[in-house]
Amino acid sequence: MISDQTRKVLIFSKLKGVGRVKLEEIIKIEGFDIKNPEDIVSSIIKQRIVKIDKDALINAEEIAENDIQKSGGGASKIISILDNEYPEILRKTVGKPTILYIQGQMPKLPSVAIIGTREPTDHGKIIAERISQYFSENGWSIVSGLALGCDTIAHLTAVKNKSHTTAVLAHGLDTISPKSNEKLSEEILSTGGTLLTEYEFGTKPKPYQYAKRDNIQAGLSQGVIMIQSDIKGGSLHASIAAIKYGRILAVPNSTDLDKKNKEHKIEANLVLAGSDNDAKADLLKSGPLECQNIFVINSKDDYELLKNKLMEQYE
Repeated sequence: MISDQTRKVLIFSKLKGVGRVKLEEIIKIEGFDIKNPEDIVSSIIKQRIVKIDKDALINAEEIAENDIQKSGGGASKIISILDNEYPEILRKTVGKPTILYIQGQMPKLPSVAIIGTREPTDHGKIIAERISQYFSENGWSIVSGLALGCDTIAHLTAVKNKSHTTAVLAHGLDTISPKSNEKLSEEILSTGGTLLTEYEFGTKPKPYQYAKRDNIQAGLSQGVIMIQSDIKGGSLHASIAAIKYGRILAVPNSTDLDKKNKEHKIEANLVLAGSDNDAKADLLKSGPLECQNIFVINSKDDYELLKNKLMEQYE
């Protein structure tokens, strides 16, 4: 399923040298609503956005058509920022993906991203499930990245509650990574959830793509709950993005046992739940003022207060 305007965007995205920034320039040119991509090319060339020849355009059209065929005639959607159904909450973010590939339902609101290390402590596992349970039961969509550990717990909890969850992928829709979560991805779809990615069919997971995936998780959510992370954990990408987007970043405080055991997976929690604002700003690559959006979860009694603060973002 794809609109005519997104089909054109998709074609231009397949041209050599056309990344997100160039693609946005092309979208803005006068005459983009012209029916034929060939007619748009002349305007692109005049404005020197990118070099295009006829053979390159034909090749791009063929590659785009291959993507459309792989979308299965409605089994999945390809949408762009020109479509009304593009998630408005994501549209408001800097660096948003121009094109999204979506299988299942569209993302839903209100939504909260629940993320964290692939190797949580026993307490981290409990908190991940407990928080996911609370928000699922209160009608929130759970956004996460389908990774092992905290992500898997968040998605599984939503699936068990038959509530909506969105898995943001760092690869094409025709790949599930890790393979051990293939069954979970099927359960997400069967319970009305969403698989979403900015990557075309056939794209395999690469390290740098996970950071971009994490930005989308934050962009689709009123806030991010980072269950546990070490100082250099991948979960910090979504945490940094949440602060950059002006959204809530919630961090559970760590137990005395985890502190006593000097667990590496709580190092970021200790900083973000601490009193050193400079250390927080340094970790999140932000200013002290932005760190006012950090919410520390000390017990389950704080869940409702967090939910209310997140609802302010939704409203």
